[in-house]
Amino acid sequence: MKKVLFLAYPQYADFEIAHALFLLRKVGKAKITTVSVDGKPVESIGGLWTQVEASLSEITVNEFDLVLISGGDGVHEIVDKGIVSETLMNAFNLHIPIASICASAILLGKAGVLNDRKFTCLQHTYENNKVLFETSVYTGTDIEVEDTIITAKGTAFAEFAVAACQLMDLLKEKEKLDSTLKFCKGITS
Repeated sequence: MKKVLFLAYPQYADFEIAHALFLLRKVGKAKITTVSVDGKPVESIGGLWTQVEASLSEITVNEFDLVLISGGDGVHEIVDKGIVSETLMNAFNLHIPIASICASAILLGKAGVLNDRKFTCLQHTYENNKVLFETSVYTGTDIEVEDTIITAKGTAFAEFAVAACQLMDLLKEKEKLDSTLKFCKGITS
């Protein structure tokens, strides 16, 4: 069984991550472990309260097959927490895939995971945090997949969800990939 580490934080964008969580559990039969920096429940940007299983310091990242991070307004509340950067760099060094959407690219930039790599996020996120991305290559595309790192704009949540499944070897056949992307976009024909 694949294991996914989902980092939730105050004001994370629940809508950006919902499809990925659904597909990883439904299609991939993955076990999702939800953590926060301090182990306390967090409220999403949409007002959903998320009960977490542990604090980030209580987990061992090498036990997971994917690290999943949503964007959201609260990313600045955790960007300077050393445990976040340490966990992301450990995952990166262990070649554990990291799927980061929208503003959570800030966390990857702070950790040094994006050094010399292409990445994307919304333009204003990039513009307001350029110092964290000095050694990275901003593309502005909807999604970037480079080796074991996925970054995406918050508006590309369907593509992000499918890319996360692909990175976990869950969607291999083109027909299944195409139908899953259509499903996530609400396209019925």
